Amino acid sequence: MKRLLTSLVFLLLFASPSVAWAQPNGDLRTLDGDLLTKVRLAGLWEMPAGEMATERSDDPRVQEVGRTLMTDHAVLDQEVRRVAALYNKALPAEPNDAQKSWLTEMATSTGAQFDSVWAMRLRSAHGMIFPLIAQVRATTTDPEIRKFATTANTIVMKHMTILESTNNVAYDALADPTPLKLASDSEGTDMVVAVALVPLMVALTIFVLWLATSRNRRRYRQSDGPVSDEPRVRTYVDKEYAR
Repeated sequence: MKRLLTSLVFLLLFASPSVAWAQPNGDLRTLDGDLLTKVRLAGLWEMPAGEMATERSDDPRVQEVGRTLMTDHAVLDQEVRRVAALYNKALPAEPNDAQKSWLTEMATSTGAQFDSVWAMRLRSAHGMIFPLIAQVRATTTDPEIRKFATTANTIVMKHMTILESTNNVAYDALADPTPLKLASDSEGTDMVVAVALVPLMVALTIFVLWLATSRNRRRYRQSDGPVSDEPRVRTYVDKEYAR
């Protein structure tokens, strides 16, 4: 009898790990996981953005709001990592490319321009995640996620309100999509165009060299003797292909 009980315990603990070690809240919905990911991403760029406000802005209200964003997102970041750990949900370790570009844009702005860029980028970002929080809060069946969504909803609503209190939010521009920017629009455009043209230029160069080689070969065959500059041309082409 004792041996039988021991065997049953072994089977429960090791033979069926999916039962013995199941996550307390079951599987994570895709939408719920998206919320955790986006809240984590928000904290990764909004905390340094808040710190930037305390260092670069001359407006005491902007500085105060920046400190509040830093404090709130530090708390929210701890909570999102705790909840994600319940489901073994992997979270981002750094901001995405768009968020990095917004931080770069802020870092290259000064004075009133900084205050405007800072408030508009942050207010737009909070507005974009707000509908997702509401959707998760209204539809999730997981009590842990529902509690987290409630907390996130309170913080995001608070942040939108205090960002608007800086008087740097242009409401008529909030509906516009927030474009990806690098150090500046012109630098970003130039870089993208340059990268895109590299393969085209390489292909064009190869085609021109091939065309020149073909013409010289035809000239060489049609003449009574080799064209005087043919060896020089062929040597140049061979060097280009050897690179």
